[in-house]
Amino acid sequence: MRFSKLATLVLAAWVAGGCPGPAAEPPWHSVHLTWQGDTSTTMTVNLVVEADGMGERLPRSTSVEWRLSGSEGEPLAIPGEAMEIGGVPDVRVYRFPLLGLEPGAGYDFEVLFDGRSAGPARSFRTVPLQGPVRIAAGGDVGAEPLSLALLTEAAGQSPHLLAIGGDLAYANGLVSRWPRWRTWLEYVTEALVTPEGHTVPMVLSIGNHEVNVGREGGVPASSPPEQKAPFYLALFGQNQEGGRPPEDGGATYFRRGLGSVGALYVLDSGHLVSHEAQASWLAERMEADADLPNRLAVYHVPLYPAHRSYEDSAEGREAWEEVFVHAGMTAAFENHDHVFKRSHPIRLGEVVGEGEGVLYLGDGCMGQDARTVDLEERWYIERSASEPHFWMAELSDEGAVFRAFDEEGQLLDSVATGEAELPPQAGTALPELERIVEMPD
Repeated sequence: MRFSKLATLVLAAWVAGGCPGPAAEPPWHSVHLTWQGDTSTTMTVNLVVEADGMGERLPRSTSVEWRLSGSEGEPLAIPGEAMEIGGVPDVRVYRFPLLGLEPGAGYDFEVLFDGRSAGPARSFRTVPLQGPVRIAAGGDVGAEPLSLALLTEAAGQSPHLLAIGGDLAYANGLVSRWPRWRTWLEYVTEALVTPEGHTVPMVLSIGNHEVNVGREGGVPASSPPEQKAPFYLALFGQNQEGGRPPEDGGATYFRRGLGSVGALYVLDSGHLVSHEAQASWLAERMEADADLPNRLAVYHVPLYPAHRSYEDSAEGREAWEEVFVHAGMTAAFENHDHVFKRSHPIRLGEVVGEGEGVLYLGDGCMGQDARTVDLEERWYIERSASEPHFWMAELSDEGAVFRAFDEEGQLLDSVATGEAELPPQAGTALPELERIVEMPD
């Protein structure tokens, strides 16, 4: 549904400027949502456009029109400003920060190229100030058929947002691998739509496959961040703008509020910023959020891995675990290992009783082939398996319910924290999970 009628002068200018006629398709583009600020009163529309070099050109102007779903009258509009990605000359990125929105409300929006619709209208909803908030979480996605299936199933659960813990398109931060990002962006544009028609916003942390340092075709470690992780920092409007106060964090670590029921801390597990450099910021932010019933983290490399060596994660545990415990982290979404995992509650390296420690949920595998797990569970792991999956978290004033699902929507696991109770359909009989074990010689 178009928000506005085209004026004759606008159409004439389009044709006179050398653009194709009314029946021509716009250049390739993708649309996804993120936040650069408050999740209840803002939304950022991210538009990526590519000219194909075969007569199509980039639009001279772009804009987004939006209004409350179901409302009448003229929509609000905001113009876009093109940003380039060094080394990818035919691609432009546009960000449209929509401000002053109502909490827990639905909005319709439409992208325009040179005053004309670039595709069908879409919609989104803001996070409510009160009441339950639903989060989908996963990582290690890629651009495979399984990735698309899991993204689609996650959106089918109607989350308010999808938190992705790094390793997005597996392009290794290399501009030569833009085609992988193009496929990935097509996937999220297509898949991240709820049954109600809302586009699902993303909150994204950085992973090792977003960074090109140490890779053939990469840049030195002393290079600016935008050269080391060009796509992660260009494609997703999150926390990159300069001039932010220190309490806002940095480009790869920041906080997103979840109304009255929680907060989500996005962390960088040593890819552009060291673990230690984020610890004091995290402690201060979590202390300020002490009254919230749920505090969650998402990052890439696990503190308590289910596939890789426990010793390999020592740096992260040394920098963050004490903050997690003393500031009251509810659960951490971990990734990187390409397996399913739920830990016991852990407090400073020891298994403790329910509600006395942090749950570590992971470990990626939202599109990549599953890896092996140990023949016997490690001391800190309650359940692990070689299963592609994503997590769903429903946060309320009483606590949180976490459930894991596969690409067909089958429930794999569930656990509750605080005073929250598992829904009846979760039951107590969880399915047997596939455990691919690497046997010793």
